[in-house]
Amino acid sequence: MYIVTGATGHIGNNVVRYLTSLGIPVKVLVRKLDPSLENLNVNVCISPYFDDTFLDINIAEGDIIIHCAAYIDLMNRDLFQSYRTNVQLTKKLVNIAIKKKNRFVYLSSVDVLPRSKKGLIKEPLDLSIYKSKSYYKTTKSIATKYVMNALHQGLDGMILYPSAVVGIHDYKPSAAGRELLHIINHKVIFSLRGGYNFIDVQDIAKAVYQASISSVNDHIILSGHDITIRELYEKVSHLTKQSKWIFPLPTLLVRFAIMFSKTYSQMMITTIHENYHYDHQKMTEVLGISPTPLDDTLLKTIKWLDQHYPK
Repeated sequence: MYIVTGATGHIGNNVVRYLTSLGIPVKVLVRKLDPSLENLNVNVCISPYFDDTFLDINIAEGDIIIHCAAYIDLMNRDLFQSYRTNVQLTKKLVNIAIKKKNRFVYLSSVDVLPRSKKGLIKEPLDLSIYKSKSYYKTTKSIATKYVMNALHQGLDGMILYPSAVVGIHDYKPSAAGRELLHIINHKVIFSLRGGYNFIDVQDIAKAVYQASISSVNDHIILSGHDITIRELYEKVSHLTKQSKWIFPLPTLLVRFAIMFSKTYSQMMITTIHENYHYDHQKMTEVLGISPTPLDDTLLKTIKWLDQHYPK
């Protein structure tokens, strides 16, 4: 049995759909029912707290645990929820996996990786806890370090570090999904300096499955294609055959304006200015996953968003 947390999130939902497409029995651990799980052939187990008793009852010896659940607090509003979900839940699941001999696949983030200002970012030999003003980055770093230590002490598993995720079945929607909707629905767009590395969410789902059946204990970056913000806007304009007016904005002006925003944060601006050139050699060599062409990803994502979020 596959146990999946975070099944209502973008990555987790795609993981569940991929596993069920292979005919694999899946149990999802969720805090509440969600429309994203409708018509899926899965066993849904609900608990608002994910206490030790709930986890012990629903995870059997030999199950494979896929831990996708995370609290992504881009606005830096809730340290308690960030710590409870990203750190405490991860520790509980790791301890159960060790006790019950479960294969454990953990979805971390490239945000926890040490990086240079330039060059290709690869998997480090070891991880230090990344202290940041961002609750998300700090708590994910603490959790990832805990999993890494457990791998060194006998945990059977793998850590995966996805870069920026884009793709279908984005029911929340995610930050990338919201940005694509913004581009699609506006003729005039303001461009910022910086960029991302984007990976197709379905590539991540396939990588998660390969990690779950692998005998290798490792940590692997899941990355796809580098693109600047302006290039992304131009590409979406071209793919949708929509004419867009794209105007660059100075970073200082944007940072000032964000002080009054309820949608964007300083952390988001900092992220696009950091080095976003991630290596995916191990993803290809160890997991057998090659990145889907970005145009293909964007086309199917735009089509899915149009169907589910019409103007």
